[in-house]
Amino acid sequence: MSKPTPPRHGPMFGHRATPAPQMAQAVQLFERGQPAQAAVLCRQIVEAQPGHAGAWQLLGITQIMAGQPGEAEPALRQALALDERNTRTLCLLGVACSQQDRADEAIAFFDRALALDPNQPGIWYDRGNTLYALGRDDEAVQSFDRALKLEPRLADAWLNRGHALLRLERPQQAIASYESGLDLAPGHAKLWSSLAEALVLVHRMPDALACLEKALAIDDSNVDVWISMGDVLRVLGRSDLALERYDKALQLNPGIPHLWTHRALAFKELRRLDESVEALKRARELAPGDLAIAYILMSQLQHLARWHELEALWPEVLQHVRSGDFAQDSFAMLSHPHATAHDLLLAGAGYAALVRGGTTPVQRAPAANASAPRRLRVGYLSADFRDHPLSLLMVGVFEAHDKTRFETFGLSIYPQPVAGPMRTRLQGAFDQFIDLHAVGNAEAVARIAQLQLDILVDLTGYTSFCRPGIVVRRPAPIQVSYLGFPATTGMAEIDYILGDRWVTPPGSASEFSEKIIRLPESFQANDDQRPGGAETPSRQELGLPEHGFVFCCHNNIYKINPGMFDIWMRLLAQVPGSVLWLVADSPETDANLRRQAEARGVAGERLVFARRAPYVKYLAQYRQADLFLDTLPFNAGTTASDALWAGLPVLTQLGHSFAGRMAASLLDALGLPELITRDAAAYEQMALKLATTPELLRELRERLERHRATSPLFNTARFTRHLERAYEMIWARHAQGLSPAEIDVPALEVPGLSAAPASP
Repeated sequence: MSKPTPPRHGPMFGHRATPAPQMAQAVQLFERGQPAQAAVLCRQIVEAQPGHAGAWQLLGITQIMAGQPGEAEPALRQALALDERNTRTLCLLGVACSQQDRADEAIAFFDRALALDPNQPGIWYDRGNTLYALGRDDEAVQSFDRALKLEPRLADAWLNRGHALLRLERPQQAIASYESGLDLAPGHAKLWSSLAEALVLVHRMPDALACLEKALAIDDSNVDVWISMGDVLRVLGRSDLALERYDKALQLNPGIPHLWTHRALAFKELRRLDESVEALKRARELAPGDLAIAYILMSQLQHLARWHELEALWPEVLQHVRSGDFAQDSFAMLSHPHATAHDLLLAGAGYAALVRGGTTPVQRAPAANASAPRRLRVGYLSADFRDHPLSLLMVGVFEAHDKTRFETFGLSIYPQPVAGPMRTRLQGAFDQFIDLHAVGNAEAVARIAQLQLDILVDLTGYTSFCRPGIVVRRPAPIQVSYLGFPATTGMAEIDYILGDRWVTPPGSASEFSEKIIRLPESFQANDDQRPGGAETPSRQELGLPEHGFVFCCHNNIYKINPGMFDIWMRLLAQVPGSVLWLVADSPETDANLRRQAEARGVAGERLVFARRAPYVKYLAQYRQADLFLDTLPFNAGTTASDALWAGLPVLTQLGHSFAGRMAASLLDALGLPELITRDAAAYEQMALKLATTPELLRELRERLERHRATSPLFNTARFTRHLERAYEMIWARHAQGLSPAEIDVPALEVPGLSAAPASP
């Protein structure tokens, strides 16, 4: 917000045009930029002439300029008592009250001034500033509009009008307001940086970058503009250039905690993870009680497997969650080894409250044309309509939808344009595909509302590039969380979560803000047209030993914790010649994991790291592994179904939350219940048994191969029919005016399985 200067309307320094030399000298000092010296003379004048309104007024002005509104107010009230119709004094009192957080009194003074002279643009401008400070943004815009109608050349009024419009989530109008100001004052750095802020909100990143460059060309001493430029460059995928801008900001002010945090995120994106952690530690030194910094640091240390440093952070973050002051996206909490399902609910609700911004949840709209026979209109909102694990799972479902009963809409929120074979396939799978990456949340909500959806399915949740600010405004009457975020969102505006009897078992309703829809076989969609894999590479090509048992875990490293790693190291110690095959993350992470192994008495070279490979080759690599070891509390999701599709058995331990029960759902749907263990001891015992009993492992692999072709897990059409039945059931409730409720979707005729489903 542009800081208002003392009003320039109304008679200057009262109606008394005294010829006193001291007063003339005081005015000259003030106009030469020496307000403190002017104040000294004003005090001398009012001591000698207590009835000098102009001296009292000027004294009040100097005290406002000195940041002393409390001292200014008595002087201004004296001036007003002597000259009750002086609009300038009334407005100065309005400014003084506003600066003392007495906005209602300030508005009253401005309104008194306007009653005397409604055609003074400066009064309307000052009134608008105060209304903005009070959070009454609609009224602030109206006041700025009145000021600009009277005097269109007030560049600061265009600026502050834009600020109010931004808070009203009307970024396009804010952009127009800032541009009008720049037409008048192209050298106004704040207008350029504010325009950039608005352009970011509508995802016009290159234009925002150009505006920030203009702002810095005018004033390169503004640390906030350097930080904003770094942030925009990161979104544009240029974290290397972002670091240069953050370094410029550090030269100006190294004591800003969030600057170090943003710098840490740039290091992370450049895979310079150790430097990222050091930047976060510097931020922690500057703001030791800042939860956001602690939370990001926790996530970074999990990525690096620096577990000894997490022993203090894990309980600190958990304490914030349980005390109710958590306001971060809750994704990293899914891998927190000590978080309960209830903790995840609290974390999700805390972030939802932040997104909502203190407003009450948007209520569900009544059903419209519910009884008319027509196709259900279902929208899928996602940041992952590209080469991404979610699309690999879902693309077959989008293609398999019964288009005689469902009209489907793909709503993409990935922040950059996307091209490629997967994107083309996705675009062809929907009745309409709409790219929302270049519009702000308010406009996105308006566009989605125009589609008149019956159901909006959020496939992103609180994962990368999420935009919960869309869902929280409820652009559809029924909103469903599915697949992308394996936990409750804690968001009252989301009505349902899609699960099954494993990930959302009976009795777990209190762990979710959403009502549960239980699909009959598995919660997870799969594309049964995914490739079978390329030619199998040799173990030598993969860096694996020609002989020896290969334990495999290709989950992200942040899902591994000390307790799980302890089990794995004991397995390596008990199975001679065995290795643990992990995903390569970064040189620092790989080295840390090898050190962790050596600390447990296992040679570091018995950890082998798989390099990233194209999807078809990645699937083929699984054929050289013997057993996939799942993680807890955050299971493999897409990774588990990839391994199973490739023919690799997955061993899991049943957890206490959605994320910790995903692999059990997949194994049950495949008819492999013996690979679901109930505790750490059983998990370790079963892994050892499979590693030392070749015939048992061989029988499991053969059964997996048979079931892959017949099980419901890899039957896309069957899964889609169940999903469509779920949509019809929740729509039927809504059409009858009923609130969301827990729903169990009945199964189609069960295909033959060689093993009965296990019990959760």
